[in-house]
Amino acid sequence: MTNPKILIEVANGIKTITLNHPKAKNAISPDAAAVLKHAIEESAHDETRVIILTGAEGNFCSGADLAGSGMQSGTFDITQYVRETLNPIVLNIRNLDIPVIAKVRGVAAGMGANFALACDMVFASDNAMFSQIFTNIALSSDAGGAYFMAHALGYKKAYELMVTAAKVPATEAHALGLINRALPDDELDAFVADLATRLATGPLVALKHTKANLREAVTGTLVSTLELEAVHQGKNAKTQDFMEGLMAFMQKRKPNYKGK
Repeated sequence: MTNPKILIEVANGIKTITLNHPKAKNAISPDAAAVLKHAIEESAHDETRVIILTGAEGNFCSGADLAGSGMQSGTFDITQYVRETLNPIVLNIRNLDIPVIAKVRGVAAGMGANFALACDMVFASDNAMFSQIFTNIALSSDAGGAYFMAHALGYKKAYELMVTAAKVPATEAHALGLINRALPDDELDAFVADLATRLATGPLVALKHTKANLREAVTGTLVSTLELEAVHQGKNAKTQDFMEGLMAFMQKRKPNYKGK
């Protein structure tokens, strides 16, 4: 499954998915969304260890490609599209046990903002802007916007920013706790590349279990989280990487993890 508006590059266990529709600030059509969904889904079964989700030519994603999607026609079933394409994209990002990093420049609006917020970490250029822009065209949120905003900000602040379709600069988004960091634009690529390489060469099983533990902590209880941590720690202790980590610690050297 291919689409020129979704570029996929894999190198050294890092899959970079680039939203590529610069004329529309990388707005996503239904066809492109289907390719994005597939690219994320197959990462659970291929050799991908880290995903970087980003946008082409200075913007992340301005949301839905309203002009090129047929959404304005009376026959397009938006509910079905959201249920069967957008929702699985968000859930696949969250349910994948490998790290998913959003690298954001320029505009991240509507579903584009929410695809970024779905990721495990969000690093943005200091020129980036985030917006739940939906109400500007008489829509309400989709792609998890209400969930991500309310969990990050609390109800009142989330409501304020969403109902007013506020444009939130990256520095403010960082201060609010929506994103991990706002970086100078000329430092963003190197920072994300270094982090992705560190994770891709790290102890894969332990990293997967860390994400799964946090996912349980968000959706479950203390009791269920404690139980999952116990199960995962037992599995971690049986990996080759755990033995390598122990030996490296004792020998005061850098570990050479194999992801096994």
